[in-house]
Amino acid sequence: MNDLLAQMNTAVKNARGNTAALGNSTSSVSNSVHRTEPVASPKERSDSAIQLGLVNQLMLGVESRFGIKPGTLVERKLVRILKEMPINILRDWVNSMGTCSSEHPEWQSLVENLTVHETYFCRDPDLMEMVGKDILPNLIASREKHRQLQVWSGASSTGEEVYDLAYMCLRGLEKAGKARQQLDGQVVLEQGWSLFVMGSDVSNQALRTAREGVYGELGMGSFRNLPAHWRAMFDDVEMAPSNAMPGVRYHKVRSWVKSCVRFERFNLMNSRPPVMGMDLVFCRNVLIYFDDTVKKAVQTMLARSIAPGGVLVMGASVQMLVPEYFEQRLGNGGPWYIRNGVTV
Repeated sequence: MNDLLAQMNTAVKNARGNTAALGNSTSSVSNSVHRTEPVASPKERSDSAIQLGLVNQLMLGVESRFGIKPGTLVERKLVRILKEMPINILRDWVNSMGTCSSEHPEWQSLVENLTVHETYFCRDPDLMEMVGKDILPNLIASREKHRQLQVWSGASSTGEEVYDLAYMCLRGLEKAGKARQQLDGQVVLEQGWSLFVMGSDVSNQALRTAREGVYGELGMGSFRNLPAHWRAMFDDVEMAPSNAMPGVRYHKVRSWVKSCVRFERFNLMNSRPPVMGMDLVFCRNVLIYFDDTVKKAVQTMLARSIAPGGVLVMGASVQMLVPEYFEQRLGNGGPWYIRNGVTV
């Protein structure tokens, strides 16, 4: 959000400069800093209503292109930032945004700052335990013929969940006798077996972090809930990244974990999934920001990506809106859904 504030404040300054160039003085703004706030005139009240309408229009654009409801808190912050931008300039900008697709750089910049990338390793221990004990053993056994596991994490943010899933699958294959652990902790698949784990997100910034696979050991950072045995998939970073914080230790995901992982940009509003034939799909947290119509469309798209017998895991509070494609199971970590053979 701080980046968004900076961007919008820059836009305000630019707008003021444009206004000054047209001969409109802004001296009244600076001269009124120490004065008592006057009662708003009818024109000011009218401008305020127009501004609020334009901000709402902008937020509707975010929702229609990305499915995300930014919420009233974000709208209020934008209103405060934009309150001194000339209405004609704000209107022109918002209207021009309305003609652009979701791929336009300005929409990308806006959604980067409106989306939350707060995540960490092993975020839900009960869920992870359920995946390791209840879901993966059955999936691995059912994939014996094809000798492969394919996993997709939608809205994967900065990648922690993707690496969690990759490591858990490798450990699960080891327990099933389909992989072996070497002295240095590396898990090597038996010949003929393969593992593919993909993470997708709408944020290019989050994807850059995910692809690098380097994380800082902050108090409330990526490692806040990491079990001791999870450390086997990390190496210490000898040379800190360029944006390193002073005094913070950094760790990178080991190459044998990264080798089975790929990250791609994908908007969940797209009805065509980026991958097909998935054995396990995670799509947690983000669905709570969608209304039921969008949520149902996304769940239908996810069902299309999953092979029969594959598993879908969503947040515990997310209602299944396309039950015709799934059979529900319930474990200690919440519900999970097995894909049936009904064609989407």
